Amino acid sequence: MAKLGSRASYGGTVVDNLTEARTLDPSDSGKVFTIDQDASFDITLPTASKAGVGWNAKFILTDRGSGTVKVIPNSSEDTLIGMIVSADTSAGASAESGVDELIWVASTASVGDWAELVCDGSNFFVSGQMADADHMTLA
Repeated sequence: MAKLGSRASYGGTVVDNLTEARTLDPSDSGKVFTIDQDASFDITLPTASKAGVGWNAKFILTDRGSGTVKVIPNSSEDTLIGMIVSADTSAGASAESGVDELIWVASTASVGDWAELVCDGSNFFVSGQMADADHMTLA
């Protein structure tokens, strides 16, 4: 069976810088997305069923700014489940049942705040880390 995703033909990591709204698709699996927070925009995930089991992506804030950046499921789904821990031992962000936004908060997020998503075909499981509390939220 042929592999799907950006790493199907070679073993390197594909890094893609995001500066504006984007809708991801199944072929974006395996990518690392860097985020430029100078403007507010949404990154829309494929539906969980189209993404399929094993679809994954990592998102890293590489340029802090005044924009709010959101990773959101397809509008018909609330499929983000997981947690973002805080490096300063403050309370993190978590969602035990499906929610519809992973947010890098405007003007408070730090360069290096990151989240990784892995799909099981029904939900996207989120894990990540932020430098301080309230840099990122799951809502």
